Amino acid sequence: MQSASASTSAPVGHGVPKSHHFKFTVLKGYFQQSEDETNDKEFDFRKSNFGLINRSYPSDESGDTEESSAKQQWRRFEKYVRKLNDESAENEYIKVLFLGRHGQGWHNVAETKYGTAAWDCYWSMLDGADGITWADANLTGVGEGQARDVHELWSLLLPDGIPSPETFYVSPLTRAIETADLSFKGLELGPGNEYKPIIKELLRETLGIHTCDRRSPATHLKTIFPHLAFEPGFAEDDPLWSAELREPNGARRFRLSQLLDDIFTHDEGVVLSFTSHSGAIGSILEAVGHRKFALETGGVIPVLLRAEKVDGEREEPPKEPSEGPPKCTEPPVGS
Repeated sequence: MQSASASTSAPVGHGVPKSHHFKFTVLKGYFQQSEDETNDKEFDFRKSNFGLINRSYPSDESGDTEESSAKQQWRRFEKYVRKLNDESAENEYIKVLFLGRHGQGWHNVAETKYGTAAWDCYWSMLDGADGITWADANLTGVGEGQARDVHELWSLLLPDGIPSPETFYVSPLTRAIETADLSFKGLELGPGNEYKPIIKELLRETLGIHTCDRRSPATHLKTIFPHLAFEPGFAEDDPLWSAELREPNGARRFRLSQLLDDIFTHDEGVVLSFTSHSGAIGSILEAVGHRKFALETGGVIPVLLRAEKVDGEREEPPKEPSEGPPKCTEPPVGS
């Protein structure tokens, strides 16, 4: 590991509250992914109704049944969640987060091609090689197909009552934007829930060293994706990426916790979508106390959360050394 310390502070102007933060609790018993017995290596959210558990709810009325139909399950679930939120104590909030990982990108292909060890110490620091470009990587054809599979799942379940996300938050990295667009554009989401992606600087992959995690300038993103909305203070050039420091896990968890503090402070919606990355999603799950749950490229995990507002700033973790192996000065033998 490199000896330099990595900063954990969020950039100014990203809506991170200073007077409070949130304590999160995962409400178990609603999604299979939150249950300890679910095998994340074998679980397929596409074949299991996004993982929603078929069960009864205290808000069920006479005539409601635990039918296997997605229509009954999702409508009863949404009714119960909104009732929970309405009846929550002061400074408590209930939200459903749909956390989606981008589809396969060219950086994923390159890491497989060269091997993880060689990728981490050498190839990831280049913009591309051997006819592949992975700086702020685009989706591959496989990745596009994975995102379309998610679109198809939503299109099948929306008529059957799955609640549409009220806000769509997206990482500023190109592969995540492409994934969100392919997943949600063209869906019949209902009045007021139209797909209007909001770019959040903090909702991104591990920062530093790997060029696939260095975002493009704002003007480029606005030209290629004119439908995007950017949060206030979104800078022209990437303010977070460093060629010398790879963000350690503690700093990434703190950054994603700050993102959640921001969103839970300013967004009154109950059902929210996040399209981001494996590292970001892993840190969100860790920050809210969810069990570890690995996602394949294109995977989605829903989480039901209770958030309690707590006075005072979130405690910043101690600075840690840069993550990852020392840099290689030339391609490793055999890569």
